[in-house]
Amino acid sequence: MLVSTIITNGMALADVPNVSFYTPAEALFAVQLSWEEIYAFLCTNNDDYFVTAYYLDPTTDVAVTFDADRQFVWMLDTTNIVDFPDYFYRLRMIQYQGYGGTMGYYPVSKMTIENFGNTQNSPAYRFEGKYLSVYDPAGYLKYCLWYYPRPAQVDVTTDLVYPYNMIPELMAYQVAIEIRRKQKADIAPWMARKQEIISSMLSQMSRDDSHGEPIKNQFGQGFAPYI
Repeated sequence: MLVSTIITNGMALADVPNVSFYTPAEALFAVQLSWEEIYAFLCTNNDDYFVTAYYLDPTTDVAVTFDADRQFVWMLDTTNIVDFPDYFYRLRMIQYQGYGGTMGYYPVSKMTIENFGNTQNSPAYRFEGKYLSVYDPAGYLKYCLWYYPRPAQVDVTTDLVYPYNMIPELMAYQVAIEIRRKQKADIAPWMARKQEIISSMLSQMSRDDSHGEPIKNQFGQGFAPYI
């Protein structure tokens, strides 16, 4: 659905005699905030609607620096990565490739804050401000980072059609709520309807009915997360 249509529908839903006091910029701002809410909502699911893979060699990537004060620690600047046009939003998974270039990828564990930069032989990571810091005593040369980019900025010509189980009417109700809020009018029925739409979207959020995902093993390593 076009953002312009969402705004028009929101103004109609507001049910106030005159909406001239509510500017186009305010309407677009309301849609942007609502879209970011939906985006964050969908990112909490395991179906990876927006996930993107980024492969890097820490010895050559321009966004990587090695920590001069901690041996075997390199830091990925998540705000300065050439292939991240929309920048880093949330980490989904990080893996390293075994030696030889033809071996599979293995999960990188998350370090506790107490053991930062202190693992056994396998890599581990932790966020450090804007940096993703990786401790790698073995010096592996290829990593795969699965991440969610930041939600895109929208304008009135943006057509929000993906993902297909996203309900764009949710954003129209948010516009209506903001119009009535600015007018200091009652918003309770519109908030209630918005919550009904959220519940409906939640019930159809999954797009994978083929197999259930195995229970995550926080302590295991390797390919089998259930071992």
